[in-house]
Amino acid sequence: MTDVEELLAQLIRIPSVNPRGRAEPAETPLAEFIADWARAHGLTATLHEVLDGRKNVLVTLPGESAETILLETHLDTVETEGMTVEPFEPTVVDGLLYGRGSCDAKGPLAVFLTAMADLAASGEPRPHTITLAGVVDEEHVYRGVLGLREAGVTTTGPVIGAVIGEPTSLRMVTAHKGCMRCRITARGPGGHSSEPWGRTNAIATAARIVDYLTDEYAPSLDAQARPLVGPPSLAVTMLSGGTGPNVLPESATLTIDRRTVAGEDPHAVWRDLREKLLARWPAGVEIAEPHIVDYALETSADAPFVQAVARVLAAAGQNPEPKGVGHGTDASKIAWDDIPCVVFGPGAIAQAHTPAEFVPLSELNAARGVIDALLRQSIA
Repeated sequence: MTDVEELLAQLIRIPSVNPRGRAEPAETPLAEFIADWARAHGLTATLHEVLDGRKNVLVTLPGESAETILLETHLDTVETEGMTVEPFEPTVVDGLLYGRGSCDAKGPLAVFLTAMADLAASGEPRPHTITLAGVVDEEHVYRGVLGLREAGVTTTGPVIGAVIGEPTSLRMVTAHKGCMRCRITARGPGGHSSEPWGRTNAIATAARIVDYLTDEYAPSLDAQARPLVGPPSLAVTMLSGGTGPNVLPESATLTIDRRTVAGEDPHAVWRDLREKLLARWPAGVEIAEPHIVDYALETSADAPFVQAVARVLAAAGQNPEPKGVGHGTDASKIAWDDIPCVVFGPGAIAQAHTPAEFVPLSELNAARGVIDALLRQSIA
């Protein structure tokens, strides 16, 4: 096995399942392993608690310039229930390495670490300082990358560009959507189901709201299409209501997932949607404030850092054209600090979170070559 394959196998063996809000130091054993591994390979490493004993890890390789390239990816994985492969015992079959996190996102983590260690050992000039941030909680509510910002990693010092490690099939992703998720509740007086006349049925109201959202509101978003990612979207993703088969429901609640594009503020999107719904249903409908928001990413292809990544990809025989995706990443939070961001890594998003998660070893090693070359670039 190559060094990046061996390290990825070690990372998979350390469980780091996101605890979804429970007070558990879920990612910390992995962060501590990374810190020890980095120090053993000539790098400096520090641990930073975010909450509940959960720690981000920062690995640094000083360069000739204080200008910094930031490599960022997440330590946490999704759950393992229902997996059809051993989640924490990596196996290789037909050139595919299986295990939880192999694709999302311990593959990029292994790529970043081994590339930094190789550069440290080479004795070659290092044009820029390199910082790797392994953060917690990306799979839940992004507290790791927010903690990174609070620690000043993205707000102090000249960060000239960031690569966010996620599965992109070796494409350079420069744009992705954000989201606004909220709950909409229709209410009624309830009562006995044998006497429904003259009573507002909360489920019937919810059904009419679903029709409005899918047949009128969602199609109206097409006019806001952006390059690479297309238009915003809305999907009704959950519905609950009622207490019994012979009881008129007093409430019915919808959960919606509204995907945003660059230029949209998720909170403004919520206010606009609330206004439209209350105009149609001025009584008996409540629109809760968003329980999850995330921001869209749109990095200019003209940014010198993006152009440097494109040159490296082209030299490696990979597609250098910018790409957009519909899902979110930590990149949008890092971009708040005017840092040009690209998302890049081995494996496909279609394999992330799956029962038989895997990463192709050919892509893992190709990604390692791309990051190796990028860290040796002098970026104007």
